[in-house]
Amino acid sequence: MNTVRAALATVAVLAATLTACSSDHDDPAPSGPTAAQPDQTATVEPAAAAPAVSLAWSHDTTYGDEPQVLYVAQVKNSSKKVASVAIDVRALDKTGTIVGSAQETLPNIPAGATFDYFGAIGGSIGSELTGTPDKIEVSQAENAFGRAGSVQAPLLKTSEVKLTASEDEAYTDTPRSYDLSAKVTNNTTDPVSSGVTQQVILYNAQGKIVGGDSGMSDNIPQTLPKGMSYREQWTGIPALGEATRAVYTVWAG
Repeated sequence: MNTVRAALATVAVLAATLTACSSDHDDPAPSGPTAAQPDQTATVEPAAAAPAVSLAWSHDTTYGDEPQVLYVAQVKNSSKKVASVAIDVRALDKTGTIVGSAQETLPNIPAGATFDYFGAIGGSIGSELTGTPDKIEVSQAENAFGRAGSVQAPLLKTSEVKLTASEDEAYTDTPRSYDLSAKVTNNTTDPVSSGVTQQVILYNAQGKIVGGDSGMSDNIPQTLPKGMSYREQWTGIPALGEATRAVYTVWAG
């Protein structure tokens, strides 16, 4: 009897185990979120629109006795954030061979803004043209700032810009030149003590580019505190024809 009872007990235990296993297997898996695992919908951020870079104007000239190409690159920042942009500029001859090049860092371009950059290739030591340029190409420089991904080069506020015909000859072979005066205000959050870069682009009555210039300022104070202003003076800006409007910009760095 003891053996039979043991056998019956073993059978009962096995049956109970099988029933439990069968019950666990047949129950449908829980669906939907639980208190421990709430439903979380991932939000995909749209990729920031890359600034569009194009050539707006170019002109072959000379600087002293050396050939030079002047150009204006237009950059459109259609994103909702301030853009840090560097551009690659190449002068090509008729065969498509590079005869001059430059990589330029532009100031920070505000969200939704368009910025015209005035530059030059050739005409000086270190950037000579090695052939006759036939075409200028401009494009955004990829990874120009390395891991940092940006530069701090804010535009300063300009006002009271005045353009007058100059009696001085331009340093290029252009037939006209102009003088410019302006008020520059440090509207950034920090003092400016590392100098500024400035440029001016000249337009005729039809809105076409007829000249311009760029370079470092000789007039800015050693330190320009936040909120303070200084007067800028510029002479001998070269022009191909009569200019009726000037767009002057200046930025820290």
